[in-house]
Amino acid sequence: MKKFILTMILVLTLTQSFAQEKPDVVVSFFPLYDFTRNIDGDRIDLTSLIPFSVEPHDWEPGPRDMVKVSSADIFIYNGAGLEPWADDIIKSVRNKKLKVVDISKSIRVTGEDPHIWLDPILVKSQLKVIKDTLIGYDSENRTYYDKNYNVYLKKIEELDREIRKTIARCKKKVFVTSHDAFSRFAERYGLTQVPVMGISPESEPSPRELAGIIETIKRYDVRYIFTEPFIPIKIAESISRETGVKILVLDPIEGLTEEEMKSGADYLFKMKKNLENLKIALEYE
Repeated sequence: MKKFILTMILVLTLTQSFAQEKPDVVVSFFPLYDFTRNIDGDRIDLTSLIPFSVEPHDWEPGPRDMVKVSSADIFIYNGAGLEPWADDIIKSVRNKKLKVVDISKSIRVTGEDPHIWLDPILVKSQLKVIKDTLIGYDSENRTYYDKNYNVYLKKIEELDREIRKTIARCKKKVFVTSHDAFSRFAERYGLTQVPVMGISPESEPSPRELAGIIETIKRYDVRYIFTEPFIPIKIAESISRETGVKILVLDPIEGLTEEEMKSGADYLFKMKKNLENLKIALEYE
């Protein structure tokens, strides 16, 4: 009996030891969570600082969030101005072993638009940074991370091919969005985005800017305006009444609605849903 008890204690101790050796990875928001999850499988403890149902432009960290980052092994964030609070958190961390990764700097992104994840080609670079970061900390699982990375990379490459084929068969190349989230996507696929608001969805257009948007809608015979989850659609509705355009959703994929969380929606699902709405607005033939 004593032998059995000693054996059980040893097993529990070893189990706890292995559990503690799992890398503790904190990412800033949903897209990075989804990308990391597809590479890591179950070999790390993964946490998103910003809740999936919260608009990341408005979010501010609290004391518990500071503790999460401070106690982590790896902290990965988007950068390029999306998380203005990140520098303060990093400066306050006393954990000298914390590996901090600013994705935008790691892949040398230029320009002001922080919505890197909406360009599948840049997503490929993000995936490599995430994979290399995990391997750098947990080299024993290199083969495992490499395998998952290659599987997901092929899915992103297929998404890119699907978008290119679709856009090539669209008559229109101009689309109007509620905020300036799709400039990288538009540039990648030869489109022109006309944003109603700036990089932050909180910044409303001036009367002069609004008049210019309405003029663009008329000039290019735009028939749809895109709005998005998590932000009010009053301005889009106003433009709709003024011009007769219809309203569709083009999701910048900054989080998930409650319904999407329940259904298990992910980045690929949401990008393909965006593409379906673009087909309508850009008049796919």
